[in-house]
Amino acid sequence: MKANELSKKCETYIEDLISQIKEDSVTVTEYLDFCSRFHVYSFRNKLLIWKARPNATRVAGFSAWLKLGRCVKKGEKGIPIFAPMRIRKVEDNEDGSAEETEPKTFFRVVYIWDVSQTEGDALPDAPDTRCVTGTSRDILPAMENLVRSRGITLQYADISKAYGTSQIGKIVVRASMNENEKFSVLAHELTHEILHTRKERRALKEKVKEAEAEASAYTVCRHFGLETKAPTYLALYRVEEVDVRASLGRVVQTAPTIIQGVTKQIPALKRAA
Repeated sequence: MKANELSKKCETYIEDLISQIKEDSVTVTEYLDFCSRFHVYSFRNKLLIWKARPNATRVAGFSAWLKLGRCVKKGEKGIPIFAPMRIRKVEDNEDGSAEETEPKTFFRVVYIWDVSQTEGDALPDAPDTRCVTGTSRDILPAMENLVRSRGITLQYADISKAYGTSQIGKIVVRASMNENEKFSVLAHELTHEILHTRKERRALKEKVKEAEAEASAYTVCRHFGLETKAPTYLALYRVEEVDVRASLGRVVQTAPTIIQGVTKQIPALKRAA
Protein backbone atom coordinates (compact mmCIF):
# COMPACT_ATOMS: atom_id res chain seq x y z
CA MET A 1 0.00 0.00 0.00
CA LYS A 2 1.28 3.46 -0.90
CA ALA A 3 1.49 6.31 1.62
CA ASN A 4 -1.10 8.45 -0.20
CA GLU A 5 -3.56 5.53 -0.23
CA LEU A 6 -3.08 4.98 3.49
CA SER A 7 -3.52 8.72 4.11
CA LYS A 8 -6.89 8.65 2.36
CA LYS A 9 -7.94 5.60 4.35
CA CYS A 10 -6.84 7.26 7.60
CA GLU A 11 -8.81 10.39 6.74
CA THR A 12 -11.91 8.24 6.27
CA TYR A 13 -11.29 6.59 9.64
CA ILE A 14 -11.00 10.00 11.32
CA GLU A 15 -14.29 11.15 9.82
CA ASP A 16 -15.96 7.89 10.90
CA LEU A 17 -14.61 8.26 14.44
CA ILE A 18 -15.87 11.83 14.69
CA SER A 19 -19.32 10.78 13.46
CA GLN A 20 -19.45 7.93 15.99
CA ILE A 21 -18.35 10.21 18.81
CA LYS A 22 -21.15 12.64 17.99
CA GLU A 23 -23.68 9.81 18.18
CA ASP A 24 -22.38 7.56 20.96
CA SER A 25 -20.24 8.38 24.01
CA VAL A 26 -19.22 4.71 24.37
CA THR A 27 -16.99 5.12 21.33
CA VAL A 28 -14.96 7.74 23.19
CA THR A 29 -14.08 5.45 26.08
CA GLU A 30 -13.37 2.52 23.74
CA TYR A 31 -10.94 4.62 21.73
CA LEU A 32 -9.27 6.10 24.82
CA ASP A 33 -8.94 2.63 26.38
CA PHE A 34 -7.12 1.59 23.24
CA CYS A 35 -4.94 4.72 23.24
CA SER A 36 -3.88 4.01 26.83
CA ARG A 37 -2.16 0.84 25.59
CA PHE A 38 -0.37 2.48 22.66
CA HIS A 39 0.81 5.84 23.96
CA VAL A 40 4.04 5.86 21.92
CA TYR A 41 2.22 5.96 18.59
CA SER A 42 0.94 9.03 16.75
CA PHE A 43 -2.73 9.94 16.49
CA ARG A 44 -2.96 8.55 12.95
CA ASN A 45 -1.10 5.33 13.74
CA LYS A 46 -3.20 4.71 16.86
CA LEU A 47 -6.31 5.03 14.73
CA LEU A 48 -4.97 2.69 12.04
CA ILE A 49 -4.08 0.01 14.60
CA TRP A 50 -7.45 0.41 16.37
CA LYS A 51 -9.42 0.03 13.15
CA ALA A 52 -7.41 -3.01 12.07
CA ARG A 53 -7.29 -4.83 15.42
CA PRO A 54 -9.29 -3.14 18.20
CA ASN A 55 -8.22 -5.82 20.69
CA ALA A 56 -4.50 -5.43 20.00
CA THR A 57 -2.30 -5.36 23.10
CA ARG A 58 1.28 -5.29 21.83
CA VAL A 59 2.51 -4.68 18.30
CA ALA A 60 5.86 -4.84 16.53
CA GLY A 61 7.40 -5.27 13.10
CA PHE A 62 8.39 -8.61 11.58
CA SER A 63 12.08 -8.33 12.52
CA ALA A 64 11.30 -7.07 16.01
CA TRP A 65 9.16 -10.14 16.70
CA LEU A 66 11.97 -12.40 15.48
CA LYS A 67 14.39 -10.75 17.93
CA LEU A 68 11.91 -11.56 20.70
CA GLY A 69 11.86 -15.21 19.66
CA ARG A 70 8.49 -15.07 17.97
CA CYS A 71 7.40 -15.27 14.35
CA VAL A 72 4.30 -14.10 12.53
CA LYS A 73 1.80 -16.91 11.92
CA LYS A 74 1.33 -17.98 8.35
CA GLY A 75 -1.46 -16.09 6.60
CA GLU A 76 -1.66 -13.23 9.12
CA LYS A 77 -2.05 -9.82 7.51
CA GLY A 78 0.09 -6.97 8.74
CA ILE A 79 -1.31 -3.67 10.01
CA PRO A 80 -0.16 -0.77 7.80
CA ILE A 81 1.06 2.32 9.65
CA PHE A 82 3.16 5.38 8.85
CA ALA A 83 6.89 5.50 9.58
CA PRO A 84 8.86 8.76 9.26
CA MET A 85 12.04 9.00 7.24
CA ARG A 86 14.32 12.01 6.91
CA ILE A 87 15.90 12.63 3.53
CA ARG A 88 18.71 15.01 2.61
CA LYS A 89 19.34 16.00 -0.98
CA VAL A 90 22.69 17.01 -2.43
CA GLU A 91 22.58 20.07 -4.67
CA ASP A 92 25.34 21.45 -6.86
CA ASN A 93 26.43 25.03 -6.21
CA GLU A 94 27.44 27.47 -8.95
CA ASP A 95 31.11 26.98 -8.08
CA GLY A 96 30.77 23.25 -8.69
CA SER A 97 30.80 22.23 -5.04
CA ALA A 98 28.10 20.04 -3.54
CA GLU A 99 25.93 21.03 -0.60
CA GLU A 100 23.42 19.05 1.43
CA THR A 101 19.98 20.58 1.83
CA GLU A 102 18.08 20.69 5.10
CA PRO A 103 16.57 17.27 5.82
CA LYS A 104 12.88 16.86 5.06
CA THR A 105 10.58 14.36 6.72
CA PHE A 106 8.51 12.03 4.57
CA PHE A 107 6.32 9.11 5.54
CA ARG A 108 6.40 5.58 4.19
CA VAL A 109 4.15 2.61 4.92
CA VAL A 110 5.45 -0.18 7.15
CA TYR A 111 3.65 -3.20 8.57
CA ILE A 112 3.30 -4.38 12.15
CA TRP A 113 1.57 -7.36 13.78
CA ASP A 114 -0.15 -7.83 17.13
CA VAL A 115 1.23 -10.42 19.53
CA SER A 116 -1.92 -12.51 18.94
CA GLN A 117 -0.77 -12.89 15.32
CA THR A 118 2.55 -14.41 16.38
CA GLU A 119 3.81 -17.57 18.04
CA GLY A 120 6.98 -18.56 19.87
CA ASP A 121 8.74 -17.68 23.11
CA ALA A 122 6.87 -16.21 26.07
CA LEU A 123 7.22 -12.45 26.36
CA PRO A 124 8.34 -10.43 29.39
CA ASP A 125 6.07 -7.68 30.65
CA ALA A 126 6.13 -4.47 28.67
CA PRO A 127 8.96 -2.40 30.18
CA ASP A 128 7.00 0.81 30.73
CA THR A 129 4.21 -0.73 32.80
CA ARG A 130 6.17 -3.23 34.89
CA CYS A 131 5.67 -2.84 38.66
CA VAL A 132 3.18 0.01 38.32
CA THR A 133 -0.06 -1.59 37.18
CA GLY A 134 -2.94 -1.80 39.61
CA THR A 135 -1.84 0.43 42.48
CA SER A 136 -1.42 4.15 42.96
CA ARG A 137 1.09 3.82 45.82
CA ASP A 138 4.03 3.78 43.41
CA ILE A 139 2.67 6.07 40.76
CA LEU A 140 1.11 8.84 42.88
CA PRO A 141 4.55 9.99 44.14
CA ALA A 142 5.81 9.70 40.56
CA MET A 143 2.97 11.93 39.37
CA GLU A 144 3.71 14.42 42.15
CA ASN A 145 7.38 14.50 41.15
CA LEU A 146 6.42 15.02 37.52
CA VAL A 147 4.24 17.99 38.40
CA ARG A 148 7.01 19.60 40.46
CA SER A 149 9.66 18.82 37.81
CA ARG A 150 7.71 21.01 35.40
CA GLY A 151 8.04 23.96 37.76
CA ILE A 152 4.45 23.68 38.98
CA THR A 153 3.66 24.24 42.65
CA LEU A 154 1.59 21.39 44.13
CA GLN A 155 -0.58 21.88 47.20
CA TYR A 156 -3.04 19.60 49.01
CA ALA A 157 -5.72 21.57 50.82
CA ASP A 158 -9.24 21.34 52.25
CA ILE A 159 -11.20 22.59 49.26
CA SER A 160 -14.89 21.88 48.86
CA LYS A 161 -16.07 23.36 45.57
CA ALA A 162 -13.81 21.24 43.35
CA TYR A 163 -11.61 18.16 43.42
CA GLY A 164 -8.72 20.24 42.15
CA THR A 165 -7.80 23.46 40.43
CA SER A 166 -5.21 24.53 37.87
CA GLN A 167 -3.97 28.08 38.27
CA ILE A 168 -1.21 28.23 35.61
CA GLY A 169 1.88 27.31 37.58
CA LYS A 170 0.03 25.96 40.61
CA ILE A 171 -2.19 22.93 41.20
CA VAL A 172 -4.34 22.54 44.30
CA VAL A 173 -5.88 19.13 45.08
CA ARG A 174 -8.44 18.18 47.70
CA ALA A 175 -6.49 16.56 50.54
CA SER A 176 -9.27 14.24 51.78
CA MET A 177 -9.34 12.06 48.64
CA ASN A 178 -7.78 8.60 48.41
CA GLU A 179 -4.61 7.91 46.40
CA ASN A 180 -6.39 6.78 43.23
CA GLU A 181 -8.56 9.89 43.23
CA LYS A 182 -5.57 12.15 43.82
CA PHE A 183 -3.71 10.57 40.91
CA SER A 184 -6.70 11.01 38.60
CA VAL A 185 -7.22 14.63 39.63
CA LEU A 186 -3.52 15.39 39.21
CA ALA A 187 -3.63 13.92 35.69
CA HIS A 188 -6.66 16.12 34.96
CA GLU A 189 -5.13 19.31 36.33
CA LEU A 190 -1.72 18.64 34.78
CA THR A 191 -3.45 18.35 31.41
CA HIS A 192 -4.84 21.83 31.97
CA GLU A 193 -1.34 23.08 32.81
CA ILE A 194 0.22 21.51 29.72
CA LEU A 195 -2.56 21.99 27.22
CA HIS A 196 -4.45 25.08 28.26
CA THR A 197 -2.16 28.06 28.31
CA ARG A 198 -3.41 31.48 29.29
CA LYS A 199 -4.29 32.14 25.65
CA GLU A 200 -6.08 28.79 25.27
CA ARG A 201 -8.04 29.34 28.47
CA ARG A 202 -9.44 32.54 27.05
CA ALA A 203 -10.14 31.08 23.60
CA LEU A 204 -11.70 27.72 24.48
CA LYS A 205 -15.06 27.19 26.09
CA GLU A 206 -15.08 25.70 29.58
CA LYS A 207 -16.84 22.54 28.35
CA VAL A 208 -14.11 21.96 25.77
CA LYS A 209 -11.29 22.37 28.30
CA GLU A 210 -12.95 20.05 30.81
CA ALA A 211 -13.71 17.39 28.20
CA GLU A 212 -10.11 17.43 27.01
CA ALA A 213 -8.67 17.30 30.53
CA GLU A 214 -10.95 14.47 31.60
CA ALA A 215 -10.30 12.46 28.44
CA SER A 216 -6.56 12.82 29.00
CA ALA A 217 -6.83 11.85 32.69
CA TYR A 218 -8.97 8.85 31.78
CA THR A 219 -6.35 7.65 29.28
CA VAL A 220 -3.51 8.08 31.78
CA CYS A 221 -5.36 6.22 34.54
CA ARG A 222 -6.29 3.35 32.25
CA HIS A 223 -2.69 3.00 31.12
CA PHE A 224 -1.55 2.45 34.70
CA GLY A 225 -4.38 0.04 35.44
CA LEU A 226 -6.37 2.35 37.70
CA GLU A 227 -10.12 1.96 37.62
CA THR A 228 -11.78 5.23 36.75
CA LYS A 229 -15.33 6.08 35.86
CA ALA A 230 -15.97 7.91 32.63
CA PRO A 231 -18.12 10.92 33.56
CA THR A 232 -20.82 12.06 31.18
CA TYR A 233 -18.83 15.07 30.00
CA LEU A 234 -16.08 12.77 28.76
CA ALA A 235 -18.14 12.48 25.58
CA LEU A 236 -16.76 15.16 23.29
CA TYR A 237 -19.97 15.13 21.27
CA ARG A 238 -21.69 16.86 24.18
CA VAL A 239 -19.47 19.89 23.73
CA GLU A 240 -21.18 22.37 21.46
CA GLU A 241 -19.28 23.87 18.54
CA VAL A 242 -16.11 21.97 19.36
CA ASP A 243 -13.69 20.86 16.69
CA VAL A 244 -13.65 17.21 17.72
CA ARG A 245 -10.70 16.44 15.48
CA ALA A 246 -8.57 19.13 17.15
CA SER A 247 -9.65 18.03 20.63
CA LEU A 248 -8.82 14.39 19.93
CA GLY A 249 -5.45 15.42 18.56
CA ARG A 250 -4.66 17.43 21.69
CA VAL A 251 -5.76 14.62 24.02
CA VAL A 252 -3.82 11.95 22.13
CA GLN A 253 -0.73 14.17 22.27
CA THR A 254 -0.98 15.22 25.91
CA ALA A 255 -1.85 11.92 27.61
CA PRO A 256 1.33 10.19 26.33
CA THR A 257 3.42 13.11 27.60
CA ILE A 258 2.05 12.52 31.10
CA ILE A 259 2.31 8.72 30.85
CA GLN A 260 5.95 8.88 29.78
CA GLY A 261 6.72 11.52 32.40
CA VAL A 262 5.27 9.44 35.24
CA THR A 263 7.04 6.31 33.99
CA LYS A 264 10.42 8.07 33.96
CA GLN A 265 9.94 9.19 37.59
CA ILE A 266 9.37 5.66 38.93
CA PRO A 267 12.98 4.34 38.77
CA ALA A 268 14.24 7.36 40.71
CA LEU A 269 11.65 6.74 43.42
CA LYS A 270 12.66 3.09 43.70
CA ARG A 271 16.36 4.02 43.96
CA ALA A 272 15.56 6.48 46.74
CA ALA A 273 13.48 3.94 48.68
